[in-house]
Amino acid sequence: MTQPGFRKGRPGGTRGGAGGGATGADAFVSGALFSQAQIMQLMKNEFARSRRHSIPLGCLLLQVDRLAQLVDLYGAGLRQAVRGAIAEMVRDRTRGPDLLGATSDERYLLVLPHTDVSQTRIVAERLRQRFTELEIAVDGRELALTISIGVAASVAGETLFFDTLVSQAEAAVDYAGRRGGDQVVSFGETQLREELAGDRSARRDLGEAGAAPGDAGETGETGEAGEGPEPPARRASDRPEDER
Repeated sequence: MTQPGFRKGRPGGTRGGAGGGATGADAFVSGALFSQAQIMQLMKNEFARSRRHSIPLGCLLLQVDRLAQLVDLYGAGLRQAVRGAIAEMVRDRTRGPDLLGATSDERYLLVLPHTDVSQTRIVAERLRQRFTELEIAVDGRELALTISIGVAASVAGETLFFDTLVSQAEAAVDYAGRRGGDQVVSFGETQLREELAGDRSARRDLGEAGAAPGDAGETGETGEAGEGPEPPARRASDRPEDER
């Protein structure tokens, strides 16, 4: 049965059968990914349906860590191997209605209908763990690759535009890459961390500004700055007899 989220094969391709054509899995891998224009249109359609019926929609952006540098070392064949591995991994670990497409040579967008943020993160963690177990080789040399995944989700139509959801996933995966990669980060987490960092910086700046110089010498009640209050005058009865 054809996976609804993927094309069965390239136009003009053959299907598996007695004629010796490609098998269903081979056809899937050869033409699995939607193009950028296709996946963005599908994302737009799913987002509109999500808002219309108030159902959750999850969005994952997958990026292999340091892929551009590795392609420079091992050649363009690595990029093709990664593309096929990600397509097959997603097919095996997600549902049929989920949608996968390439948004660039290095990033892949996975759309998860009827999936809230916690469920989307579970899927992301499952994919990240599975990717570390894949055997991806170029010219007989097996490479140990890792992947970063940005998570974003819209619940009850709280996000107004579909491209905002994609931008949130992009911000999350960028944050994951800056932190070393091989991790899952949701957009809400990046917001929280940035806000906490901003609060700490603001408190530190406020504390430095409030620390006035010369705090050790405070003004007394009646004396000058840096001096305490004057002692009370002694009464005559308190003086020694030789001073009276």
